Amino acid sequence: MDSVPLWGIIVIGVLIVIAVIAGVVLLRQFQNRTALETLQQRQRQLADRPLAAQVAKLAQTTLSGESLQSFHKWQHQYTRLTQEQFPKAAAQLHAAATANDGYNVVQARQHIVAVTELITDEERTAQDIAEALDKIADVAHQNQEAKQAAQERYKQLRKTILVQSFSFGSAITALQSTLTAINEAFQQVDVLASNGDHIQARTALADITKQLDQLEKAVTDIPPRVNELTNIFPGQLEELVAGYHRLRTTGYRFFDINIPQELTKLDDDIHAAEALLRKEDVPGLQAANKALAANIDHLYDVMQKEMDAKEAVEKLRNALPAFLTHASVQNKTLQDEVRHLDESYVLTNDEVQTTAHFGRQIAEAQERFTQDEQKIHDQEAVFTLVHEDLTKINAQLAEIEKKQVAIDKDLSGLRTGEEIARQNLARFMMEYRETRREMLQQNLPGLPKSYREFAEIVRQEIGKLDHDLNQVKINLEDITKQLIMTQEDLKTLKQRSADLIDAAALTQEILQYANALKQDNETVAKASVSATQIFNTTYDYPQALDTIATAVEAAEPGAYQRIEAVYKERKGKL
Repeated sequence: MDSVPLWGIIVIGVLIVIAVIAGVVLLRQFQNRTALETLQQRQRQLADRPLAAQVAKLAQTTLSGESLQSFHKWQHQYTRLTQEQFPKAAAQLHAAATANDGYNVVQARQHIVAVTELITDEERTAQDIAEALDKIADVAHQNQEAKQAAQERYKQLRKTILVQSFSFGSAITALQSTLTAINEAFQQVDVLASNGDHIQARTALADITKQLDQLEKAVTDIPPRVNELTNIFPGQLEELVAGYHRLRTTGYRFFDINIPQELTKLDDDIHAAEALLRKEDVPGLQAANKALAANIDHLYDVMQKEMDAKEAVEKLRNALPAFLTHASVQNKTLQDEVRHLDESYVLTNDEVQTTAHFGRQIAEAQERFTQDEQKIHDQEAVFTLVHEDLTKINAQLAEIEKKQVAIDKDLSGLRTGEEIARQNLARFMMEYRETRREMLQQNLPGLPKSYREFAEIVRQEIGKLDHDLNQVKINLEDITKQLIMTQEDLKTLKQRSADLIDAAALTQEILQYANALKQDNETVAKASVSATQIFNTTYDYPQALDTIATAVEAAEPGAYQRIEAVYKERKGKL
């Protein structure tokens, strides 16, 4: 097959490019046509909206003031929309269609973008116009409903104020003035409505609603405050004045408060609250009454505390003299006992100084009690302060008694402790002698040096105990420590003595047993000689036992255990 010439390939390439371009142009043309149809549909929908009818209807309605100003604003927006924006959008749509039909798809697309923004803005403006015109048209109807509701509230509040005028006290004048102002505001609303200024009428109705809210709150809040100012507070003030004079004449005094001055201030505060009532200052009145109630309660509390304190003081006055006498007698007895024991014992807890200090505290308490009694007698006592002082005295005496009983208990154990110490000393001496005698009875060649030194230590400890217990003043605390140490050391000495006795006895028995073995066993023979030498020279009986026992056990396994078992059995029968 002949090859295609170069010019043929070029022609084919050009045709392909033209076909592609033509396809793209046709596709863009189709897309533009579709977009234009959609935009034309949106433009027709805008033209079909009943904005013209809304404008014409409101134009025939009597409007004035803010309502008329608002209508003119949105009427102007409607005119601009229909006379400027609509024709401009139509021109853009026509230009876009013309360019698209002429296959100028790029220019057509530019027109489409521009007209899309324009129509979107038209739709937004048309919606704003429609909502604003509807609002203007609805305001009159809404105002009428709001006015009827407000007038109904006004009638109910007026009825309540007139029927219950007595419950509002001096605030009735201000409340009636408020009613008059609200009624005049209703008349102004009627004037605005008849002139067509419905928006301003709505604002006026909103103001009336706020006034009704405030009036309703006043009608609810004022009667309880009036009752407080008219009936409760004056009665309480009168009761406080009478109560104060009655308490004063019966000997009551008060600390850190000038009650006559406080009563005068209460009367002034009541008058000040009445002034707030006349001005219909509900928040101020509520705050003033709250403060009045708190101050009145405080004065009641002050007087009641004094009366309660007096009752408590009377109980303490009846009980404290006997308590003071008891504490004084107890202290004197304890001091005598402490001084007596101090002659025979070393007192380690400053009992002499402590009991003397208690005596001074009791005397001071007696003096304070006497001073409080004098104040009561002279009718100069503040019972809350006296009660506080007597309570402290009572607690102080109770604490002193508790400590004195503890000291007496500790001291009562001194003589018993001395007797127990002497009994223990006697027992230690006897056990030491028995241990020493038992060791002598063994007829041992001697005793190890360490044992003899330890036995001497125990002997000296027992001797020191005997010496300290025979002093003019005995230190039982120190003696108690010595008793504990000596008892432990004596126990150790007895155990070491028993160990030495057992080791010596077993050594002798195994040496006798070894006599039969050493003729044929050189190791046993050497061990026998070595153990005998240790036994008789250094007196280390446990080492001697270990030396011979090890050799015998090696020569005859089990021999040592048998000898030891027989020894323990025999010893147990003794």
